[in-house]
Amino acid sequence: MKAGDFEVNYDGSSVMASIKVKPSLALKVSLYVLNILLIAVIVLFTIGGIGIIVLFILVFEILFLRYSIWHIHGSETIILKKDSLTYQRFYGMIKLPARTININKTLKVIPFHEDFKVGNTAMKLMFESYDDDNEPVNLYQTALVISNADYGVFIKAFNQLYIK
Repeated sequence: MKAGDFEVNYDGSSVMASIKVKPSLALKVSLYVLNILLIAVIVLFTIGGIGIIVLFILVFEILFLRYSIWHIHGSETIILKKDSLTYQRFYGMIKLPARTININKTLKVIPFHEDFKVGNTAMKLMFESYDDDNEPVNLYQTALVISNADYGVFIKAFNQLYIK
C-alpha cells in the first residue's frame, strides 16, 4: 500500500493527525467494475430464481463493498492529548464511532514497516504505552501508511506536545 495524504495540526494542547487513502486510477476503476459485475450477477440470479446462490453472493458483495469503500474513500483521524488517544475511521460518508483510550504513563510512537520490500518507505504508526505492571501495551496502530517525511512532521508535533 502506498502512503496516503497526511495532515498534522498542533494547537498547543493536542496533536490531530489525519491520513486519507490515495488510490490509483487503476484501483478505483477495477473496484468499481468488480462491484458492478457482482451486482449484475446478483440481479441475474435473482431473476433466474436461484435464491440460495444469491444469498452467498450478496453477503460477499456487502463485504467487498466495504473493502472497496475503504480502499477508495477511507481515512482515519488521531487526536493525541497528554492523557488520552482518540481515533476514528471514516468510510467515505460513513463515520465509525470515535474511541478514546486513556494513557496511564508515557506514550511512545513507533514506526512500523509492514512491508519489508527493498525501497518501501511507507510505514504505519504504532502507539505504545505501559500498563500498571510496567509492561508495554500496544494502544493503537494506524490502518493506513504514511511516508518517512510525514513521520518526521508527526514526530515534531508529538515532541512539542510531550516534551516542553
